[in-house]
Amino acid sequence: MEFIPEWAPNIHPLLVHFPIGIIILAVLMNFVSLFISDEWWDEKKSTIIYLVGSLSAIGVYYSGKSAADSVFLPAEAQSVLNNHADWAFWLVWFFIAFAILRIGLHYFKQFEKPITKYLAFVAVLPGLFILYETGENGAEMVFGYGAGTGQLLEKVEATSDVIDLSSNSYESSFTQKENGDWFWEINQNGVTDLIGNFHWTQGSVNDLNPEVLVSNSTQYLKLSITEGSNTFVSHSNYQNVQVDYYIDMTDFDGDLTLIHHFIDNNNFDYVQLKSSGVIIQGRKEQAEDNVFQEGKFEPVGNQFFRVVGNDTHFRGYVNKEMAVHGHGDAPESGAVGLRIEGKGSILISKIELSQLK
Repeated sequence: MEFIPEWAPNIHPLLVHFPIGIIILAVLMNFVSLFISDEWWDEKKSTIIYLVGSLSAIGVYYSGKSAADSVFLPAEAQSVLNNHADWAFWLVWFFIAFAILRIGLHYFKQFEKPITKYLAFVAVLPGLFILYETGENGAEMVFGYGAGTGQLLEKVEATSDVIDLSSNSYESSFTQKENGDWFWEINQNGVTDLIGNFHWTQGSVNDLNPEVLVSNSTQYLKLSITEGSNTFVSHSNYQNVQVDYYIDMTDFDGDLTLIHHFIDNNNFDYVQLKSSGVIIQGRKEQAEDNVFQEGKFEPVGNQFFRVVGNDTHFRGYVNKEMAVHGHGDAPESGAVGLRIEGKGSILISKIELSQLK
């Protein structure tokens, strides 16, 4: 018998309501104790409940971190996830500190002073606000964006609100939304769109020998390299961003770097895919690498890769599963693109960029 039901994405939604209920009960009884005799309810009982609530919040917080790595989210929910995680972090630390404070007040017999009871109750009120914000962002993820729901259903994503940027002379494969987001689904004019929508900071387009080919009714942009390093990025800069790539690197030997927040060749954030099966997330600053996290993947076939750079949160997905998840300082706005280092060829069928709020 499995502990987690089939319909549940992870254990977090099964646990999250316990600390919420315990903390609310503690605050409620703390308030009631201000008006009744200690014979019915004293401050020690409230302290015990606060301590239980804070300890349970720690466990649920770490179950939430694990849950965030196991749930695939739409672009609109990435910022909500960040907010939920940040508020939950401060919630845990607030109630740990508050429980320790109350224990100290007991130890030094400060609760024998009536004024201490009232001041201690007022001190917990900011925690209720933090609890509300944590819960609101969590509820928005679930009920607003369906995070972790519909585990028994197959979801189909649709793209809408699109402006066709094709010229009169050819049918472009690069289309853009009104808000500046774009997606590039390769067609017979993929080479022309590559040249028109990106610029090179290392090497040139000729070094990649670009061509469009068709395999199993899917059109791919084939980029081949024999030596050296080749980097191309978007013309526009973006702040908080999610970029989805559909790439086949079966015939490639080397490093394929998915770049975001690109400032120059020595300063950018990245998710690096090694043909050996290692995925690395990090930041290059003044040509020095700061690795956030490493993982593994199977570099075979046409695969889905997603990179997210949202404020201080950074994520990398392979086939809709979290592979790396790091944290760092919020970067400056920058371009997105690819760096190819090695030998062989990669096939690109689609790239889609979404700006995050």
